[in-house]
Amino acid sequence: MRVYNISFQINELVELSWKKWMKQTFIPMIESTKCFEEIKWYQLMLTSNQEPTYTIQLFTPHLDQLQAYHELYATRHLEEVKQIWAEKCFYFCTQMQIVN
Repeated sequence: MRVYNISFQINELVELSWKKWMKQTFIPMIESTKCFEEIKWYQLMLTSNQEPTYTIQLFTPHLDQLQAYHELYATRHLEEVKQIWAEKCFYFCTQMQIVN
C-alpha cells in the first residue's frame, strides 16, 4: 500500500475556516480524482505553544495511481492551497509505503 501524506501547519486565527474548506473543498477535490482508495485526516497532538498541525493520508495500492495523481493533479491542488491560505498555511508532502 502506498501512502501520500500532506502535512499542514495552520495559523490558529484561520484554523476553523481552513478546516471547513478542507472538508468542503480540498478533500472532495482529491476524492474526485479517483486516484486513492481511502483518505484519512488527522490532527497532530502537540504542545500548546505550537500551531495547529494536521495531516491527510491518501492510500492507494497502485504505484501508477500515485504517479497519475502527481502528474495530473498534485501541483494544481497545492497551488490552490497557496492561493487561498498563503502564509497562513505551511505544508509539505511525503510518500510512504506500508511495510507490515
